[in-house]
Amino acid sequence: MEEKVWEERSRSPLIEKSNAINRRRSGYVYFPSKKDGWMGFLHLIILFLCFGLPVLSDEWVWIFVIPLVLGVVNLLIWFRTGYRVEAEEVVIYYGPITLRVPIQEIERVAFIKSPFVGPALSVDRIGITYSASKFLTVSPRNQEEFLQVLRESNPNLVVDRRD
Repeated sequence: MEEKVWEERSRSPLIEKSNAINRRRSGYVYFPSKKDGWMGFLHLIILFLCFGLPVLSDEWVWIFVIPLVLGVVNLLIWFRTGYRVEAEEVVIYYGPITLRVPIQEIERVAFIKSPFVGPALSVDRIGITYSASKFLTVSPRNQEEFLQVLRESNPNLVVDRRD
């Protein structure tokens, strides 16, 4: 029973908030990407195709090297997608790709549901419009805290909460 109480306490908003405060002291706050189950299933299928097809083929280069590289990139995307909010910019990690968005250039954020490609592993996304109509989507696990940290650096940020 004591284990269950500790588990419930470890998920409490106060502990999560204190963790966020400690992370802010280090100069940035890191938000891992939310990961949907169907997206995980899709990544598993891709991994099977990338690492399973080379075993079944006689062709060496086309069926071994290329799927192997694609499989490694797929693993990087799954395990290295997240968002780091620093004092002046949001650093977006999406596998081997790193994007930087200055917080003062962010004009609008909107809650959206979209399965389309972007540095996000969930359909529950935040669309970010910045730098004269550039647009990208992110899917931080804790969307409200992500927006709160952005608003601390850019109080003029417009938030569209349409569902």
